Amino acid sequence: MAEPSSSGSPMPGEAVNRPAAPPPHTVGQRVTMVFTVAALAAIAALLVFAGGSVLRYFREPEQLRVLVRSWGAWAPVGIIVLQVVQIAVAPLPGNAMSFAAGYALGLWPTVVWLMVGVMLGAAVDFLLIRLLGRRLLRYFLPPDRLAKLDAKVLRRGTFYIFLLLLVPNPIGDWVYYLAGLTSMPLPVFLGLVFIGRLPSNLLECAVGASATHFGWREWAIVGLTAAILGLLYWQNRGRIEAALDRFSSRRKTAVRP
Repeated sequence: MAEPSSSGSPMPGEAVNRPAAPPPHTVGQRVTMVFTVAALAAIAALLVFAGGSVLRYFREPEQLRVLVRSWGAWAPVGIIVLQVVQIAVAPLPGNAMSFAAGYALGLWPTVVWLMVGVMLGAAVDFLLIRLLGRRLLRYFLPPDRLAKLDAKVLRRGTFYIFLLLLVPNPIGDWVYYLAGLTSMPLPVFLGLVFIGRLPSNLLECAVGASATHFGWREWAIVGLTAAILGLLYWQNRGRIEAALDRFSSRRKTAVRP
């Protein structure tokens, strides 16, 4: 029997143990993590190098609005682009985006720019899946999770997708990608997105707009309420998804192979 080479190189006929390739879904998770870390690093850098200005605008929100409005068309363009990016890559929660936009620019017409960004981001995700197919999702979701969601969309259909758009749930922005697997026309999907996402964006933007009058007590109440609701949501996310599954219709939507 031939002995392995002392240099570590395999001898002729010797089996080579190659490291297993990482599962495909971990690649997408790493990409998302990179974007998330980059976004958090940018926020941290802003606080470190411009913390005084940020605090001043926090104390005097009207000055912040004057500053942002002085940017002209770049302000709504920035809101739209950030909405598209957070939907496509999701480095930051969308509700925080809506709140911050309302705080910086007020309710109207900020909510219009928010919804334009939502519609564009949803269309990008939807069309990416139509172009690249299910294999794109394999880079972001584990096979068992993808199969489970795929089966639900097939079994529950259009109304299930609408519920996912309307009610906060663990699937989140993945609904835009999942809808692209169905035979649903893009205009119909965008109509559902508009109806389903408008209430939450309107509410969050309105709260952000009214937050300019908050004192420390109001901020503490809002922060505590958000933390409690977030904790309750996290603890019951499985029940929420199961409830949406139960209440969705039985109509089937054809799924692309």
